[in-house]
Amino acid sequence: MTDNNDFKLGLALSGGGFRSALFHVGMLARLAELDLLRKVDVISSVSGGSIIAAYYYLKVKSLLERPPEPGQNPPGREAYIRLVAEIEADFLAAIQKNMLMRIFLDPVKNARMLAAEFSNTERLAELLTTHFYQPIFQPQEAGVKHDRILLKDIPIRPIAANLAAGTRVPFLIINATVLNTGHLWQFTSVSVGEQQTEHKADHDIGFLRKFQISNDRLTMEQRKILYNITLGQAVAASSCVPGIFEPLQIRNLYNAAGKPLIVRLVDGGLVDNQGLVSLFAENCSHIICSDASDILKPEHHPSTQFLNVALRANDILMDRIRSKSLNELFAYGAGRFALFDMGDHETRDHIFPADSAKMVRALTRVRTAMDAFTDREADTLMYYGYQLSRKVMETNEFELVRELLPATRGWRFLEIRDRFLNNDAHRMDLLHHLEVGSRQMFKVFLLNKTMPYVILLPFPVIFILLTLYLISRMSPMVFWSLLILSLLILVYTQNQKILKLMDNVAVLKRIKHRILKTMVSLRLPEPFSYIMALASWIQLHVFDPLFLEYGRVREKTGKPGPHRLKRWFGRWVK
Repeated sequence: MTDNNDFKLGLALSGGGFRSALFHVGMLARLAELDLLRKVDVISSVSGGSIIAAYYYLKVKSLLERPPEPGQNPPGREAYIRLVAEIEADFLAAIQKNMLMRIFLDPVKNARMLAAEFSNTERLAELLTTHFYQPIFQPQEAGVKHDRILLKDIPIRPIAANLAAGTRVPFLIINATVLNTGHLWQFTSVSVGEQQTEHKADHDIGFLRKFQISNDRLTMEQRKILYNITLGQAVAASSCVPGIFEPLQIRNLYNAAGKPLIVRLVDGGLVDNQGLVSLFAENCSHIICSDASDILKPEHHPSTQFLNVALRANDILMDRIRSKSLNELFAYGAGRFALFDMGDHETRDHIFPADSAKMVRALTRVRTAMDAFTDREADTLMYYGYQLSRKVMETNEFELVRELLPATRGWRFLEIRDRFLNNDAHRMDLLHHLEVGSRQMFKVFLLNKTMPYVILLPFPVIFILLTLYLISRMSPMVFWSLLILSLLILVYTQNQKILKLMDNVAVLKRIKHRILKTMVSLRLPEPFSYIMALASWIQLHVFDPLFLEYGRVREKTGKPGPHRLKRWFGRWVK
């Protein structure tokens, strides 16, 4: 290890949805054991990495700003180990609430999203704040509940007594991509705006300047906008997968050609999915990169369909961008960087003694969505992140590691090794569970269990009986007229071509938006909003608990949870 403190350590957390976030938790556990977390100067994150980065950052903020007990030593290695142990349990509990489905749980907010006055990305920002960040954010005023955590309020202001020798205060950078310019956008506690990289094209379209949040020379409008940007919005923008989430919009911060410019932000992975570019720009002398992003996989018979070709082309482009960033990282030289690559073939046989190729392949194909992850999925991902970082640190002689300190805590995720990986039958069951985890939808129906189908059966039966009852109570002409009218209204209000045509006609556009806004103000969402909310409620309260039960590793403590299904359905959920 270097004998002085003349270094700047950067930690990069890649994108990859909740899959990457869970992998990063395992990595954080090993860095805490090596006493490296206290030495991190800059954290740069993208997409799913931003979700855990903001969570970890707020935990450190709480730790360093908490008044110490009389005679208590400043937080050291053990304190950071305990901090990650809390994250291991609490972060998974938040993930298992299924942010993806909760976006559509409120019919009124569904109507607002359909009315185009509120995006699903803004809704995601609210949910991340409520379920992830509010429980650990310590407000300045005692007893004041913060529904919004502002970027300007998150700088870590440590108590001097909490800074042990060698402890550094991390600086958080959350990365997104600007659709307007194609450049990298940074959210920090002190500034927001585009980060200029070394490469400049001849046809450079110019960079959107970076604004200091506390700059009193800006206009009142600009200061108001900057003051009201939230941590949840920053993380949601960084995680805004194009085609799934709408771009996060920042209005009236810039002007273009004399008119207000609407900045539209999407997933930071479009520019740099590893989070390395920001660390290069910060001139970090040493870098640790935890990379759980999607890896380009071979396609022996690639599809020729238009959509599949476009998706494959995007994967190839992302792989090229990843290779460029990693080549710059490798230029740092031995001892100055550590890369934890989720697809690393050299370490897998040491981590998974049996079926290692199949296990790693299954883990790299686990979905990158923000839905509920089971204990088995989460523990295996954390275990992989922990063991991979452990093996890499044993072989690459990273300069900032004084000694390869042994594991000092019985992490919960280590149960996956004892209960599944060391038993042939249980390991195959786990492997099947992980392979099912690659699916985006209907996972619980692919686990070879009977109960999901038993639960689903009553729905078509009820629909048929209700239809027959209505037919018997009214004349066929009235029934079919009402059914056709309902379908026409649904098609008319949801048909994208019709909506687009209305948006192109000024009068029709005004009428449509007035009707939708009136419905929202009267709390009368259109029918499709209720259908979305009902489907989300069924998923969250019926199929999610069942899926989590099938993937249980340990029984939950405290109030009754999904495991109560075992009491309700008896042998069916076994």
